[in-house]
Amino acid sequence: MAGTDIVEFVAFRNILKNYQTNKDAAVHQIGILSKLSVLLLIGGILLVLSGTGFLIITHNAFGSQLWFKIKIIFVLGLVLNGILMGQKSENRLKQSLMTGNIAKTQQTEDAIRAMIRFHFIQLCIFFIVVLMAVFKFN
Repeated sequence: MAGTDIVEFVAFRNILKNYQTNKDAAVHQIGILSKLSVLLLIGGILLVLSGTGFLIITHNAFGSQLWFKIKIIFVLGLVLNGILMGQKSENRLKQSLMTGNIAKTQQTEDAIRAMIRFHFIQLCIFFIVVLMAVFKFN
């Protein structure tokens, strides 16, 4: 899931730069990237299942510790952010691309910027999750 977010973050930044000069290539790149959203969903599900499995295997040894509770909240935040903000931004981008109107260029660029913000937020949350796993505090 983190790998897909990194790829999409970098790709959308590149698409935003290319959109002003070569709209057709940018639209093609966005079409390819839209297929990665399925991987994000699968990654989110696997992330939650692995955390649950971790609790089951360790007989809830970490479940009572504060760092693990906070980490799980951030992991759920990743999934919720993907469902709420990610889907909304992706749908807005697809809608602005379907119109094909040149007057909608600013709307499309704003939608691309929203996708960049979404992936940046996801990466920040991932960083917090990793920090919580490395620096286990009580």
